[in-house]
Amino acid sequence: MKMNSQTRNFAKQVQVDLLGLADADLFQTVHLWVNSAPSDAVSEETRSALGYTSVAGGPSTQLHSTLAGSESGSAIEGGIEWQAPDPQELRERLADMNVQLFVQHVLPLAFQSLHAEHPEWGEGATFNAHLANHLRCISTKR
Repeated sequence: MKMNSQTRNFAKQVQVDLLGLADADLFQTVHLWVNSAPSDAVSEETRSALGYTSVAGGPSTQLHSTLAGSESGSAIEGGIEWQAPDPQELRERLADMNVQLFVQHVLPLAFQSLHAEHPEWGEGATFNAHLANHLRCISTKR
């Protein structure tokens, strides 16, 4: 996938600002993005890249989250239960991602989660610029 320099720069800025969040905020933000996307929109590859691990589950497709104030969560999708990574592992995986992987796995989750609420953020690099500002606001509020 080829990226222009503007897309690359704003994607990198989103990554930096996401990693600038405290562990709990980072985890909650990414976990929300993963869980708010339609189940078929989050590939196994994306979940694995973020450190989610699969465990054989039941036939339920109901979302289960133990996030309420805690540091873990899981979702059952199509008979597979996905256990969220701990916040430090998530941080390490995000920090280790090159920009291309970040654009492939993380930004689509953020877009799917936030675009309906913030259509004024537009798409592509414009969305990423607004997302970076949003993440900085979360960081400075703490």
